[in-house]
Amino acid sequence: MIAYEREHEFVMVTQHHHALASGELANRWKDKYFIGKEKRKEVIWSISQHDRGWINLDDTPFWNDASGKPYTFIDFPLVPKLSFYRKGVDEVEARSLYGGLLCSMHYVSFLQGSSEEAALAYVQDEKIRQYYLKEKLGMGEEGQAELDFHFELLQFCDNLSLYMCLQEPGVTKEQEVGWYKQGFPQRFAFSGEKKIIARWLDRGTVCLFPFPFEEACEVSVPLKEVSKAGIQQVGLAQAYKKTPWKTRDIVFVSG
Repeated sequence: MIAYEREHEFVMVTQHHHALASGELANRWKDKYFIGKEKRKEVIWSISQHDRGWINLDDTPFWNDASGKPYTFIDFPLVPKLSFYRKGVDEVEARSLYGGLLCSMHYVSFLQGSSEEAALAYVQDEKIRQYYLKEKLGMGEEGQAELDFHFELLQFCDNLSLYMCLQEPGVTKEQEVGWYKQGFPQRFAFSGEKKIIARWLDRGTVCLFPFPFEEACEVSVPLKEVSKAGIQQVGLAQAYKKTPWKTRDIVFVSG
């Protein structure tokens, strides 16, 4: 679950809805900037499905007693989280070997530098998976540049979708989530390897510079605004279930 706090409520977005928005963003990528065009449809689908392991888990969000807030993808306990990572990659791989490879790389990247035993075991298993998938796909060094681009695209679109889900629309640069204040970490040839910078123009518009999409585009994500009073009365699971869906619509424009 993706969530942030307001005075009287928690704004909550499911991981899969966020991932679908990531896929929408990838689909808008300017064609002349897309490396490996023959894989474009498969890559976009894989990006849209990269968090599908969370689908069932997010049906019933969990309360974190220690923080006094709902658990999110950031603080969810590691061991069960790794099980859902694996489940999601398995499901993507069942339909697309290349997508399974991309998603496996994506989740392994989160665990780089971790010394926890469960994380180390997970990374080892996924490295074996990645080797197997590359062998099955017949991938050699000549395909590495394409794979690197598709991986960076997945991570960028994941970050940009989080940018629209993880904070209040329209915040100033100083108020932004710290991860994104200096731009997104992914770098692309079209921008001269410079970071892409995002900035809110208003509550419904985000400016990107340099601009990676074919044209200005609107992307929507469903969310729930779950009241703290409701949580206190019936608990998080029931309060979440009773809360109606809303939609956040964001237009991305060139800076």
